[in-house]
Amino acid sequence: MKKLAGLDYEKAVKYLNEQARPLERALYQYHFEGGAGDAVLYELAAYQNADGGFGRGLGPDIRLDDSSVNATAIAFQRLREISAPADHPVVVNACRYLVATYNEKRINWPIIPINIDDAPHAPWWVHGGDLEKSMCNPRVGLAGYANDYPEHFPMREALTQAVFDYLFQQPDQMEMHDLLSYIQFWETKTLPDEKRARVLDKLLRVVENTVERDATQWKNYVLSPLFVVSSPESPFAALFPVEIEQNLDYLIDCRNESGVWEPNWSWGGLWPEVWALARREWTGVQTLSSLRKLKAFGRID
Repeated sequence: MKKLAGLDYEKAVKYLNEQARPLERALYQYHFEGGAGDAVLYELAAYQNADGGFGRGLGPDIRLDDSSVNATAIAFQRLREISAPADHPVVVNACRYLVATYNEKRINWPIIPINIDDAPHAPWWVHGGDLEKSMCNPRVGLAGYANDYPEHFPMREALTQAVFDYLFQQPDQMEMHDLLSYIQFWETKTLPDEKRARVLDKLLRVVENTVERDATQWKNYVLSPLFVVSSPESPFAALFPVEIEQNLDYLIDCRNESGVWEPNWSWGGLWPEVWALARREWTGVQTLSSLRKLKAFGRID
């Protein structure tokens, strides 16, 4: 069993402190050093617009300053990480944005900003493409976050029931991002116990049929075990006892020469100077995520 040695851990932390965004630095402090959630909220607020939504490159693959549902969904992931209070202005305004942009007829949100081409972005973010038809990502995760803050979402019950019903119309194998959205939904502690139990029963089958077990494929953009198993306490951990240990070893091995974790995707040559910035930001995000997984499994010396 491999472990991240002390000096290697220090290299990763040095990168976070010197090269990563202030947001990832604040999150590192929160998860590893007992830092305050208020510091995370302060840094997150830098990405929030007057309409309450988030943009400004919060998701490094979309550089648009304007708010988008995608960026706002990322913000809610961070809000959940720190258990942000419902009455904090960042939370109140973010909820206001989601209520304002919600399409009650579709029981969904617009996925791609109509003005996506006003700023550099990853080539898969295309207005009018197939992504806009998605009924899972980010809708399902947002349904979970609506249940984190029920007082701010008048459509919460209808939305929750819609994404719950949609899950059971799907086969026992799903597109990776759709599955991750449903895991976020299941992780919502305020969902009724009966609903959470039924969702988990379905997800256990989907996870078993969707996760890539072949270690030779993990270098590609695939759903490896550690994408769905964030700690030994995960209900999905028992499905992959051997593969998780292999995946942890692989995670330690796939650091770059600087001792950090880079994205394994690119923008295919588009906006090379902007991609270099996005790549560095993603490296901070990936490095923090990897350290958290290694810590959870006791793989840091």
